[in-house]
Amino acid sequence: MTNKNILKLAANNQTKHLEKYLKQQWTWRTYFLIFSLIFILIFIVIDLEINFIALFSDSSKYFGDIIGRMLPPDFSNFGNLAYAMLETIEIAFLGTFIAITLSIPVGLFSARNLAPNYWVFLIARTITIFFRAIPEFIIAMILVIAIGFGAMPGVLALGIHTMGFLAKFYAEDIEHVNKGPIEALKSSGASKSQIISFAIIPQIIPSFIANNLYILDRNIRMATMLGIVGAGGIGYELQSSFRMFEYQKVSAIIIVIFITIFIIDHLSSFIRSKVK
Repeated sequence: MTNKNILKLAANNQTKHLEKYLKQQWTWRTYFLIFSLIFILIFIVIDLEINFIALFSDSSKYFGDIIGRMLPPDFSNFGNLAYAMLETIEIAFLGTFIAITLSIPVGLFSARNLAPNYWVFLIARTITIFFRAIPEFIIAMILVIAIGFGAMPGVLALGIHTMGFLAKFYAEDIEHVNKGPIEALKSSGASKSQIISFAIIPQIIPSFIANNLYILDRNIRMATMLGIVGAGGIGYELQSSFRMFEYQKVSAIIIVIFITIFIIDHLSSFIRSKVK
């Protein structure tokens, strides 16, 4: 027997015990899930009475008409658009700051390994679910009625809604930290605050920054829409242009929003790369 065959036989013997862990990928369960998904999608399309052929054949001419009306973009009031976009960024930034401030304690108590008891955990987790379940539009509409038009309803709507998301993100990160440093500090008699400061926070800092930047990016996009319900920012300009059928101004607003989101997205990516 050659050395090559001997080496091949030895390698097969070393990996033979791993064969029992290998599972067939395409089983009857896989086919059942695929066909179930296809059936559900067909049922949804039929139930919603969606006709894709009519959609693309009949709507194409209308899309062409509206796009033709939007060109060329009208930047005659660029100063007002830039100020409105700046106001939108300010709304999103302040709303994100409120969300971070509120979500830190809620996120700590929402983590199973940090909550003092089950009831505190349940209350904190219920808060996160409740505010995630209510869209910003509904919160903003309620606040516009209660407070009035302007930036403040948008700030509070974004802060309250995204607080639920951030608290959930924080809790999940805390629950999946490495338990080694925590056990080491516990065995040395460290207090709860010392464990959080020296064993948990250093591990979640990268994800903490990444999640906050994601929420800021999301809030800027949502703040442009909250202006439609009277919460200020460039969304109000967009709504006004649509109502006045000023489609060239609409296209200019869309371009301003796109450029702003493009710059902020690259800035966020740069910050994330430096944190890692």
